Amino acid sequence: MGVNGMQGLGGRALWRAVMGLVAAVVLLQGSAGVAQENLFAPAVTVNGQVVTQYELRQRVLFMTLLHQPGDILVQARQGLIEDKLRRDAAKRADLTVTPDQITAGMAEFASRAKLTSDQFLKAIAQGGVEPQAFRDFVEAGLMWRAVVRDRFAATTKVSEAEIDRAIGAGAAAGGDIRVLLSEIVLPTGGAEDAMTIATRLKASVLSEQGFAIAAKNYSKSDTAAAGGALDWISAATLPPAVAARVMALKVGEITDPISVPGAVQLYLLRDISQGAGDAVGASSVEYARFVLPIGTDVAALRASVDTCDDLYARAVGLPEEMLLRETMPEAALPLDIRAAIAGLDDRETAVVSTGNGGQMLIMLCRRQPQSEVPPSRDEVRGNLVNRKLAMLAAGYLEELRSEAIITEP
Repeated sequence: MGVNGMQGLGGRALWRAVMGLVAAVVLLQGSAGVAQENLFAPAVTVNGQVVTQYELRQRVLFMTLLHQPGDILVQARQGLIEDKLRRDAAKRADLTVTPDQITAGMAEFASRAKLTSDQFLKAIAQGGVEPQAFRDFVEAGLMWRAVVRDRFAATTKVSEAEIDRAIGAGAAAGGDIRVLLSEIVLPTGGAEDAMTIATRLKASVLSEQGFAIAAKNYSKSDTAAAGGALDWISAATLPPAVAARVMALKVGEITDPISVPGAVQLYLLRDISQGAGDAVGASSVEYARFVLPIGTDVAALRASVDTCDDLYARAVGLPEEMLLRETMPEAALPLDIRAAIAGLDDRETAVVSTGNGGQMLIMLCRRQPQSEVPPSRDEVRGNLVNRKLAMLAAGYLEELRSEAIITEP
C-alpha cells in the first residue's frame, strides 16, 4: 500500500503539513482534552493501563500531519484505546514482535511515502512527533496482525465449493461476501431468561429444519413465521460482533448466543457466496472505498486527494477495515459501488451512503483492460481467507472493547 500522494512530504506539501500542525498545536494548548499543565497525567485508562496526555498529544500531532479527516482528537483517543486492547490481546496470547520486525514495519510504513525511515522520522519531527510515538503505532499494528493470525488463521478455511462459486461468479479478484442466514431473536426481560433459552436451543437444535421449528416457536422477529429465514445479505453490513461469529461458521452451523441491546440472537449459516459477474473477459477496476468518520469534511477531503494512494494517509489511526482497496471485475461490484464507479474516470471520487447517516468515499484508481486469463484457485482462496480474517478481526476488536473497563479522569 502506498502513500504516494505525500511525495516525500517535500516542498509545498511539507510546508502545508507543518503549518497545519502549528494551527493544531495552538488549538490543543486550549483544549481540555490535551492539557499542557501535566502531559503525563492520564487521558484515559484501559483495563488499568494509562494512556497519558502526552501520548494523546503525540497521536493527534501525528494524525494531523497525515491529514486525518474528522475529529482528530476523538479519532486519536479511539486509536490509542484500541492499541491498548490490541496489546492486551497479544500479551494474553503470549505473542510478541521483535525489534527487527518493528524496524521493518517502520521502514514499510515510511516507504508508502517514498521515504526511508530516517527521512520519515525527520519529516514528522518537524511537526513535533517523537520517534517513539511512531514506533508505538507500528508495534501495536504488528502485534494485532500476530493476534489475528494466531487466533483465526488456523480455523479460517475456504471450501472448494466456495472457490468454485467465486470463480463462477467472477469474483475471484475480490467482491462482496454474502451470507444466507436464519435467525432467532429472543427479547430480554421476559418470563424466562433469554440467554438461558438461547443456550438450550444452541445445544438441542441439530439441523436447519430444527432451527426453523425453533424460530417459529421462540423467535420474536418478523422472520419467525418463515422459520427465521433471511434473504442473501452482504456480510459487510452485519454488526462487527455478528459478522465475526457468522464468518467463523461452516455451512449448517449455528452461532453461540449473541447478546445485543434488548435481545439475544442465534444465527444459522445456510450458505455463503461472493459477488457476481464475469471474471474472464470482463473489464476490471481498481478502486478504493473509505468509510468516512463522523464529522468528516467531505468536500475538503475530496479536494485534498489526487490518487488512491493519498487515502492511506487519511486512514492512519482508523480500523483497517475502514479503508479497502482492491481490483475486481466491474460486474462483480456491489450494486451501489458499481453505480458510483460507472460514471467515474480514473482518480475521480463519488460519495455513497452506508445507511444510518454514514457515508463512504469511492475513488476509481484505474480501469484495467479485459482479461482472458482465469484466476488461479490459490488467488481466489487467498482473497476469500483475507476477507474473512478482516471481518473476524473487526468483530474480535469490538468484543474486546465491549468487555474492557475504560475510564476517563
